[in-house]
Amino acid sequence: MTTADYFDRYFEPVTTVFTPQVAQKLVDLRPDAAIVARVQELGARCDAGTLSSEELEEYRSLADAGTLIALLKAKARRFLTQHAS
Repeated sequence: MTTADYFDRYFEPVTTVFTPQVAQKLVDLRPDAAIVARVQELGARCDAGTLSSEELEEYRSLADAGTLIALLKAKARRFLTQHAS
C-alpha cells in the first residue's frame, strides 16, 4: 500500500462530518505562497541532486502533506457532487 492509500483509508470517516459548507471550504483551500516556493525550490534541487538529507526529508514531508490535502479535497469534491441540489 502507498502512503496515499493509507491516507485515503484513514481519513474516509472524515467525510461523515462534511457539510456542503465545510466541503466547499476544503475545495477552496490554496497553499501559502511561501510553501509553494519552498516546494518548487526543493523540487528543483532534488532534480539536480543537490539536496541534503535534511532537505530531502523536508521535501518528502511536504509531498506527504500535499497528498493528504489532495485526498481530502477529492473527498470534498465527491461529497459536493453527490449532494448537489
